[in-house]
Amino acid sequence: MRTHTRGAPSVFFIHMMCFAFACGTRDAMVPFVNANYDSYPMLYFSKGDVEGLRLQAATTHRHITARLMEAVQTMLSNPLEYLPPWDPKEFSARWNEIYGNNLGALAMFCVLYPDNTEAIGMAKDYMERMAAQPSW
Repeated sequence: MRTHTRGAPSVFFIHMMCFAFACGTRDAMVPFVNANYDSYPMLYFSKGDVEGLRLQAATTHRHITARLMEAVQTMLSNPLEYLPPWDPKEFSARWNEIYGNNLGALAMFCVLYPDNTEAIGMAKDYMERMAAQPSW
């Protein structure tokens, strides 16, 4: 990694990646000992919850999914505009306006579509940049 990670961003990202991996493959073992993978705090969703979310994303909540896909495709089309800056002064001036709102959409997209390697890559870069900030 290019940054010194600390705090919540790295914990969130590790949980997101492990959860996406576990839900993306059948009978996969996530490498934690004595963990309960279907309860809090595993990304706030159990494996069953994610299956339900994916079903709803494809059926009753298609309109929400369409907006989520559009938002992530926009971010992926111009990542430098949507990724947080490395510079803490520039970051703190725009945190709530831009970067805070995009993270939730990107994270949910990665939960619903864990096979999208471009979005996962952007999420990794996003979290590296977040972890580089002295506070957020």
